[in-house]
Amino acid sequence: MKRKKDPSSIQDVLAQLKRETELGRQLELAQIWSRWPEIAGPDLMEHGRPHGIRDNTLYIEADSPVWMHTFAFRKWRLIGRINRMAGHELISDIFLVLSEGAEPADSQDGV
Repeated sequence: MKRKKDPSSIQDVLAQLKRETELGRQLELAQIWSRWPEIAGPDLMEHGRPHGIRDNTLYIEADSPVWMHTFAFRKWRLIGRINRMAGHELISDIFLVLSEGAEPADSQDGV
């Protein structure tokens, strides 16, 4: 049994900081960017990327209106993957934005 005065391991201190501080939350959210290929899958990862997070809502920037629709269709699957990765509800919604360089919907040839 640990006594009160026994020193904590650095691993224990870091784990506690991750659980209890805003820095820990930011590190947890950063996993969305670093694990985006795994979260989005091979087809989506090429056509959209995380843009930001506010109030538990993940903002995804999509390449075109067609891909925005595809992301919207798969929204709940993406939220589920992110929350399973975190082990708790990290993201509760997704908001899609069109990337600035995207072509208008009427010029999507062959898509």
